[in-house]
Amino acid sequence: MCCPEKQSLNSVKTVITNEKDERFLELVEELDNGYYELIGDELSKYIKYNEFKNHHEVILLLDSNQPVACASYRVCRKNSVEFKRVYVKKEYRQQGIAYKLIKQLEQNVLDRNFSESFIVTGKNNTAAIKLYEKLNYKLITKFGQFKEDENVVCMKKEFK
Repeated sequence: MCCPEKQSLNSVKTVITNEKDERFLELVEELDNGYYELIGDELSKYIKYNEFKNHHEVILLLDSNQPVACASYRVCRKNSVEFKRVYVKKEYRQQGIAYKLIKQLEQNVLDRNFSESFIVTGKNNTAAIKLYEKLNYKLITKFGQFKEDENVVCMKKEFK
């Protein structure tokens, strides 16, 4: 078989945690390995950007107590967050999981009175870009270390 068999969700729950949770770190390692397969050594220039130096609010989706998906955000400025490390295991994709996790984190962000969120992703990551567009993120001018980076797109969503 060339593709992983799709898994249906059984006993599912979401858990809010942080960047130190081993289950989250396990998923992040899978995410990074997938990126390495796609872009190779180019990934090394993003290592510092993806380090967990600051607190991240993390949501995990557990299926029968096993981590199958995650998303996180970190505070960038007083009123802004950046969504990061959105990942769903291959066999659980195409079920709307990433969408639901981001929506849950967005509610968390709204409850804390943040007014905007940012996302940076690979310009060839069409599935992610489509997901973020569906969530009403808009392409914006690249910022910070990404200003001259041809491999990424930056997106923003304002909360009302």
